[in-house]
Amino acid sequence: MPVSSIIPEKFGEIFRSGQFEDIYRITSDDFQQLVSLSEFVDLSASFNEGVEHYDLEFKNAFLNFDNYVWIDDQREKAINVIFDKDHQIQGLFLKPYIKYRDSDNILTQNKYMMPVKGEWFIFWGGTNEFMNYHYVYENQRYAYDLVKVKDGLSYQDTPTDNENYYAFGGEIVAPANGKVVMVVDGMTDNIPGEMDPDHPAGNYVMIEHANEEYSLLAHLKKDSITVKVGDDVKEGQCIGTCGNSGNSSEPHLHFHIMDSDDLEKGKSIRIQFRDGYEPIQGDTVFNK
Repeated sequence: MPVSSIIPEKFGEIFRSGQFEDIYRITSDDFQQLVSLSEFVDLSASFNEGVEHYDLEFKNAFLNFDNYVWIDDQREKAINVIFDKDHQIQGLFLKPYIKYRDSDNILTQNKYMMPVKGEWFIFWGGTNEFMNYHYVYENQRYAYDLVKVKDGLSYQDTPTDNENYYAFGGEIVAPANGKVVMVVDGMTDNIPGEMDPDHPAGNYVMIEHANEEYSLLAHLKKDSITVKVGDDVKEGQCIGTCGNSGNSSEPHLHFHIMDSDDLEKGKSIRIQFRDGYEPIQGDTVFNK
């Protein structure tokens, strides 16, 4: 049957059968500007070599898109496809399937709350790179990026002003009891779409918790931080507000737990949450 008439869950089967031209026809114009038909056919045929079948590993709703990942029978290759609501393919990635199982099995000794007040959306989070782009970087592997969303969008009106983003100015709180060990403030919030790679975390607060675990709360709003180095903080205490500073393209909170106060050399630790639920990309979290 024509690919345009199938449900997205059947993509793995269609791809394995070699119907690459049909698949290409339902990719977006932007995708076709990046990859020609002949390139797509050659890459896909090569990727299929040695594969008997693909299994749907997971799917989730991601703003106004549906995100699917298929894994081959040897669990060595992954196909990530992003469909819009009309089942047009907006993104398609063929990559090795990488899992860091040793670190996946190590959890924080402490239990934490998600360090926000109100309702927030998990933009990046999970234990593979398709749900969480941080996953391939040891120092950020189990990080979360959170935004606020209404009607499938993280902003109202135009996306060029920070004030139009629902997350901008949102209350950020301590994820557990601890002592503030590092504060950086005073950096200007970026114009949305622009980034500051020279200062990756932007304005941030680092808190030392029990068992030598450290939380990082990054990309905070300029001059919003309400704590200083040496302060003892309680779980749920406000430490600042969400901004768009540092290596950030839109207002959001970056949060992770690590085993050191060294941002570059510390290792990210998979988080145990106080409520027993580990959110992933596409989930909504809420704290009063």
